[in-house]
Amino acid sequence: MSARIFDTPAPRLFTLPPQDDFLRTVARTLRAEFDAAGNPDALTRILILTPTRRAAKALGDIFAEEAGTGVALLPLIRPIGDVDVDDPPFEPGELAGIAPPPVSPARRRFELARLILAKEAALGRPIGIGGALALAEPLAALMDDLATEEVDDLSAIDEAMRDHLPADRREAVEFIDIVQRVWPARLAELGLTDAAARRSLVLRKLIERWQTSPPDHPVLAIGSTGSIPAARDLMQVIAGLPQGAVVLPGFDWDADDKAWAAVDDVHPQWAMKEFVARCGVARSDVRAWPGAAEARPAEMRRRLIAEALRPAGTTDEWMSRIEHLRGRFGDDFFERALSGLALIEAPDPISEARACALMLRETLETPDRTAILVTPDRALARRVSAEMTRFGVKLDDSGGASLAETPAGAFLTRLLDVAEDPGSVVALSALWSSPLFSAGHPRGTVHTVLAKFEAEALRGARPGHDFAAVRQRLDGKYVELFEDDKALVRTLLDGLEQAFAPLIDGETRSAAAWAEAHARAAEALSATPQGEGALWGGEGGEAAAGLVRSLLEESDSLPEMSLADYAAAVRELIGARRVPPRLGVHPRLQVLGPLEARLISADRVILAGLNEGVWPAGLGADPWLSRGMRIAAELGAPERRYGLAAHDFAQLAAAPDVILTRAGKADGAPTVASRWVWRLKTLASGALGEAGAEAALAPKTDYLALARVLDETGIAPVPAPRPAPSPPVAERPRKLSITEIRTWVRDPYSIFARHVLGLRRLDPADMPPGARERGTALHAALQDVVPHWSKAVPADAEDQLVAAAQPYLLEWGFQPGEMAVELARFRRAAAWLVAWERRRRDLGITVDQVEIRGERRLDGPAGDFVLYGRADRFDRHPDGRIDVIDYKTGSSASPKEVAAGFDPQLPLTAAIAAVENGFPDLAAAPVAGLYYLALPGNAKGGEERRVDSGRNQPDAMEMAEKALEDLTGWIARFDDETMPYESQTRAKYTNDYGDFDHLARRGEWASAPDGSEGDT
Repeated sequence: MSARIFDTPAPRLFTLPPQDDFLRTVARTLRAEFDAAGNPDALTRILILTPTRRAAKALGDIFAEEAGTGVALLPLIRPIGDVDVDDPPFEPGELAGIAPPPVSPARRRFELARLILAKEAALGRPIGIGGALALAEPLAALMDDLATEEVDDLSAIDEAMRDHLPADRREAVEFIDIVQRVWPARLAELGLTDAAARRSLVLRKLIERWQTSPPDHPVLAIGSTGSIPAARDLMQVIAGLPQGAVVLPGFDWDADDKAWAAVDDVHPQWAMKEFVARCGVARSDVRAWPGAAEARPAEMRRRLIAEALRPAGTTDEWMSRIEHLRGRFGDDFFERALSGLALIEAPDPISEARACALMLRETLETPDRTAILVTPDRALARRVSAEMTRFGVKLDDSGGASLAETPAGAFLTRLLDVAEDPGSVVALSALWSSPLFSAGHPRGTVHTVLAKFEAEALRGARPGHDFAAVRQRLDGKYVELFEDDKALVRTLLDGLEQAFAPLIDGETRSAAAWAEAHARAAEALSATPQGEGALWGGEGGEAAAGLVRSLLEESDSLPEMSLADYAAAVRELIGARRVPPRLGVHPRLQVLGPLEARLISADRVILAGLNEGVWPAGLGADPWLSRGMRIAAELGAPERRYGLAAHDFAQLAAAPDVILTRAGKADGAPTVASRWVWRLKTLASGALGEAGAEAALAPKTDYLALARVLDETGIAPVPAPRPAPSPPVAERPRKLSITEIRTWVRDPYSIFARHVLGLRRLDPADMPPGARERGTALHAALQDVVPHWSKAVPADAEDQLVAAAQPYLLEWGFQPGEMAVELARFRRAAAWLVAWERRRRDLGITVDQVEIRGERRLDGPAGDFVLYGRADRFDRHPDGRIDVIDYKTGSSASPKEVAAGFDPQLPLTAAIAAVENGFPDLAAAPVAGLYYLALPGNAKGGEERRVDSGRNQPDAMEMAEKALEDLTGWIARFDDETMPYESQTRAKYTNDYGDFDHLARRGEWASAPDGSEGDT
């Protein structure tokens, strides 16, 4: 038995300074004291209690390392909150009757959600199951707090206080009172117990056992501050055992008396101060752990951090403390204490993450050197992990990723998205793009064919609301797929419909039944030709299987639910479940949360995300108990967590090589530096001046500067020039539509991209119907109805148009609920149009043809050029002349634009109509007028816009001849191989958003200092 550890009277309290490698120092001392080298089994009699499981595992690894190649028989190492009831000092089964197994987190959440649902239903305000599960999480945390603090009820919140509470808080207290009565009975019925209550019970039994029968072997509690009441009482008993000792982490034994007296809940030392006082030990009697040695620089750093975090009420003594520290350690105290400690204040979270990644990568340049990045900010941890992939390094992130971010979790979620909306192209495309989607076929083939189907048939307005509507798109006239590909798509859609059938039948069922149908659909659609796919394996697969298993086996307390309720519940559960990385992580780098980092040491420590509200975290809004209610219920002030977080920071900031980081802005808004950073900077500025403090806290390497140039090539960026491709004449189009001529004149590059490169713009998926779809429906309705009004307009003409429009509006994506608005708009347009038509009939003008196709061949230097198009309408005058009419639901070109040739649609249509067989169904004749009929359905209803009338305007035939002449000249220009297809050549008539502007890199050359949008 060790003489140095147990040779003093109880209680025995030790401490290790923060800069020591806590676990390694403990292990080395115990090996030396118990002569583990000469007596390998000597350590097996020792029981060591650690604060966390990670610390217990790390201590075991260190004992094995210290044994070298020799025999490594380890002590019994347990987390203090997870003492096994079947391990010594308990006999197997001894506590089976009073400490049944703990309830799983999932079952507890389901059970509490059931109680919340019942409460809300009784109050006449039912909420969804997803909402109940979301509320169950903070309720479970509150119940853990009650069990941890061993508060049996809320009677301490007396009636006088309850009378002054808002109604929602009174309701919450009453509900928690009910839960505290009902919940134990439900657990007894299940043969389970709450984990936190079980922990307190087991620790109390252990206290009772050791008080009556002290163990005959050494027992040590190491690294815990005693913030949990039952653990604190157990530590007090351990300190008094004949062979017991407690090792406190970073106990501030030499703080000045005034600061020590002012230590409160938000101070790093508050929990240890209370524990030492309960043990009846003077602060000066807490001894250094045998084998611990605090070098002068380490002591100076410890004192610097302690002074920076001294109680707020004593910071008025900072100036006198600065002189005291200089007198004790020398005039250069602050320069030496700040050596090895740096602060990086990045402009934004991305820069902070890149700087952190560079610091981690730099560590790997030195063999065997280790680094940890500690942050509670999960977004920052993910960014750093992502940045490290550029170096080919996968980080061991203790927080892991959300299950929703893994392939398996995303696949389960996407299945629910499709089940809730089978006609959504966005949902279907997301499901098809999953690496797990195979549906029994080779993944590569499935992905390729479905991607082609989606691009060819499913873009634009959504198909409908079911799989049948999606299948109908396969036979669309613009779908160009091989027959084999079409057959595969049909097979896949059949498989989808079969797999989803139990999920979309509109029934209500239990969560377990939904989960079974969900899992079967997932297995069917992830199956490969060889059989089962990788759904339940790989990253996230096991966690996804665990989630489904919990729904199958533990959700019986939830009521029957609809698909929407089940989907909301699953999304809530998937979002809350974390998946740590399993394979391929770097052994010398870790990303840890502050709790996981306790007692963990590394050569370099990066403390990141040091902004107020992040680290320390904000108190948040408790939906159940307010701050005053928690204090009245003897749960302690929420600010206690600040003290625990401050202790974690103080321990980590005392390491030899520490870099603190924060971002000056987050989400575009300025942030506030963590109170600890602010205190450290203030103290350093008071001692060294602002410039001196800034220099002392600056890192030796400017990581932010490196982060800024990380993606730079070393070549100054040069804006791309305006593209001017000049393909061979043989590759240039010899056939264009009337509407494309406008594009050719304004933006030749678009013609090049569409007809030479063969590109076309893809509409967004599930595009909401808008002006284009409204216009298409209008054209279709007019095509159906107006030809019947050739000679006379019937009395019910307006109703005919409205009736004809409704099915087309539905076909093009407008919802039944939108019909009232859309049909009212259409009726206004129809009323104006009917009145206009009657005036025309009174003048003897009749409808000749609608929606007909025509073309005209033109001579060009390189051969014939075909101009073709589809005309909305031709009307015939009594003298045989014709009017060219184009319907518009939006804006139209002005007469000046048409006359100038920048929008020649109507004149070119007239030029085709003026020749025989230009439009085969139309007898050629001179053109009397060129009209746009604007039918927006606004208050006016519509408007006639004639482009060939007005002062200084040519007549229709002159405009047609001029447009034909301009087009012939334009053809000749582009039949010259040296004529380029430039982008947006007309400054006044550029498109705000051209379909191929991105390809043309318009954003670069048009915004360059000497750039120009084109010629006028």
